[in-house]
Amino acid sequence: MKATIDIQEQLLVWNRTALNIMDVRKITLEAGDWHSSYLFPTSAFLYVTHGSATVTLDGTEHVSKPFYILHGGKGTRLDIHLTDDAFHYYLILYKAFLPNSADQRVLRQMDPQLPFRLQYGFIPLHPAVLYRLAEQMLSEWQTTKRLEHLHVKTLFYQFTYELLRQMDQQQVHTTYPNLTSQLMRYIQEYYAEPLTRETLAQTFHYSGAYLSKCFKRETGSSIIDYLINVRVTKAKELLLTTNLSLQETAASVGYPDVSYFIRIFKKHTGITPKQYKSETRSQGKSANDPIIRLGSSIAPRKLRRYIENINENNYHNDERGDLRMFKRKLPVGITLLLCLTLMVTACSKPASTTSASGSTSNTVVGTNTTSSTTTGSTSEWMTYNAINGEVQIPKNPQRVVMVAGAFTGHLLALGIKPVGAGDESFNSYTEGKLNDVVNIGNDVPYEKIMELQPDLIVVWNDAETIEKLSKIAPTVAVEYGVPFRKQLMEFGIMTGREEQAKAWIAEWDTKIAKYSPMVRQAVGDRTVSIFDSGSAKEFYAYGSFGRGGDIIYGEFHLKAPPIIQKEAIDSGKGWAKLSLELLPQYAGDYIFISGWTGDESAAPIFEGSIWESLPAVQNHHVYREDSRGFVFSDPISLEAQLEFVVKSLTNMK
Repeated sequence: MKATIDIQEQLLVWNRTALNIMDVRKITLEAGDWHSSYLFPTSAFLYVTHGSATVTLDGTEHVSKPFYILHGGKGTRLDIHLTDDAFHYYLILYKAFLPNSADQRVLRQMDPQLPFRLQYGFIPLHPAVLYRLAEQMLSEWQTTKRLEHLHVKTLFYQFTYELLRQMDQQQVHTTYPNLTSQLMRYIQEYYAEPLTRETLAQTFHYSGAYLSKCFKRETGSSIIDYLINVRVTKAKELLLTTNLSLQETAASVGYPDVSYFIRIFKKHTGITPKQYKSETRSQGKSANDPIIRLGSSIAPRKLRRYIENINENNYHNDERGDLRMFKRKLPVGITLLLCLTLMVTACSKPASTTSASGSTSNTVVGTNTTSSTTTGSTSEWMTYNAINGEVQIPKNPQRVVMVAGAFTGHLLALGIKPVGAGDESFNSYTEGKLNDVVNIGNDVPYEKIMELQPDLIVVWNDAETIEKLSKIAPTVAVEYGVPFRKQLMEFGIMTGREEQAKAWIAEWDTKIAKYSPMVRQAVGDRTVSIFDSGSAKEFYAYGSFGRGGDIIYGEFHLKAPPIIQKEAIDSGKGWAKLSLELLPQYAGDYIFISGWTGDESAAPIFEGSIWESLPAVQNHHVYREDSRGFVFSDPISLEAQLEFVVKSLTNMK
């Protein structure tokens, strides 16, 4: 949370804001009504008109009575607990943004998202004006006439003006929520649900890639690793304090497959759940713990969400205009997928097995005379030791689907073109190399993947996704951060192309041996920094975390500024979060800037007096590369990055 935000700063942004009104509702809660939690799909005002209740925004309680007004940003969790017989309020949902054409130079010292993400609640000194405007907005929004809907936007600006004026008079305290904290709190409560990056993205109304990036930067951990850690911790508690069976324990922490749960538990603790329970209790650590028989109530309650559609009308209303939530039915396509999956599973070779010996070797286990889950031509199988355990995969896969699109370059370097790949695969570095490859997007479209008839699927390490995809074809998980030579060799083993992997590495080493002396002679003892743009108040420096860092620091062994060396490289994180004031400390004699990969527009950080005073800027040693592939560390991306880095630092043509 941040300190109080100056109203004048908010006004500066509001004056340049474009917005869409998403919905205006009057909601009535009566005693006995069940009001479950839900997340704001956009920024929202909540204005109480009758009754009293404890309204909680992301864990902060507000004792709300008539005329109490609250505001929360996108992703804010709302809980309401009645303290009266009835509770009525207006809910106004809106989206605000800065147009691309807006002059943002005056905003570079502040976060342009700030006013729309703030949380606060108070009773205005003069509520009548706000009440009249809210009532008029609702009345005109409920018509189907476009002219009245346009007027709602005008009324909303008046509502905001009056609100900010009174906030300024009353010195209302506002806070800025942290998306990563919201994610952590949500995972801690709903760990037993079938959580994936995609379901979290749907719940918080952000893309999965954006959530992952924010979470990784703030914590140094992936979302799935954090979820696994929470689940293992909860499992330990259940093993020591209950007499649940192993299957019940696994299901209670979100793992319906007990074999997979055992593998995950052992990987993170070094011992099996049974050994943990036996050894810990034998040491007397839980001698006084009561044995509690837990039922189904251990599963977290569902979080209510708005219904989405292409028109962004995020929830439906009944004839009275009250908010009405629906249970989501399975689409016909998903139902068909489940049916097909059952058929496939019944007549196919298992995609994953667990070895009793725990062997880590990759061995051929013979031929499979039964047809696989796909139409792939291969019939030989081998046991591959993947991050998600031992998986039975084709010895020579022919139809690979790369859900983890950032790794598609590994296949291309081995001479394999996937039949389908995630959206990250398609960038200027792979242009012309992925003709006829189906772009499956950023999510996991199970039906589309099944239509591609893969004999191997490569995906991020997400337990729920892996479980579903394994019913379509053998599924192998990969993780970011593995040294690229080792990662390529793993893909070589996985696809039966170890020799091709060794050949690429040998050719790469030859290039490095050729260019390294030239680059080191040109740069000498001077330092190199790698940045990308973030918000207007922060940005990031990188070590060996894509963006040419594997080459600059890892291959050429060029120097980083001391603070980057310490925080981004020696720390092992690969990145460091910066504030604009520290820019001179992070700026090297040479600066590489990666294009911003967030969903929202980056602020123009790299301008102004501080930026212009840097030696790298004055000496024209700033190099920008906006290709999406610049952030990756696969062989195809590295080859393009090598050319860019060498030309930039040596002035080669």
